[in-house]
Order: sequence, then C-alpha cells, then structure tokens
Amino acid sequence: MEKRYRRKMNENILRTIEQASGSKVTDAQTGLIQRGADERDLVYSGLEETMITAYDQIREVWKTVDGVDDLRTAAFVVAINKVAASYQNLGIFP
Repeated sequence: MEKRYRRKMNENILRTIEQASGSKVTDAQTGLIQRGADERDLVYSGLEETMITAYDQIREVWKTVDGVDDLRTAAFVVAINKVAASYQNLGIFP
C-alpha cells in the first residue's frame, strides 16, 4: 500500500515538473524515479547506517580516551565495552 502511494506521489511530482518546465521527462528518468527501493537498496541502507554509527562510536573513543592512539585500538575498546555491557545485562559478570 505504501509503495503504491509513493508511486502515485512520484507521478504527481513528475507531472508538476513537466508542467513547470515545459519539457517532458524521459521514460528512463521516470523509471528511475518510480522504481522505489528494492530489497538490496534497503539492506545497503541499513548497512550504511550501521557502519556510520560504528565509526562514530570508534572515533569518539579514539578522540576522548587517553592511551587510545589509533582507530584499531579504539575499535577494540568499543567491542570489549559492548561485550562487558552484554554480560552485565545478562547477569553473567559481577
């Protein structure tokens, strides 16, 4: 249902652009705009968001924790902290 709604909205936007510009949008351009996100696009988008969040966490540790001189060490610190937090939440550690 959402996909049909977005497709119809994109059609309306394209028609408005055509009317305002006085030129026709090509079929190839229309196809690209109306295609919408497929499964691969959604997976890539989720992966990109995960990678950006992870890098931000690593960079924050790198910049703020004394003794952490590079991103690799910062990544280890972040990973160990996540494991420790998981253990605490599960009641495994102290």
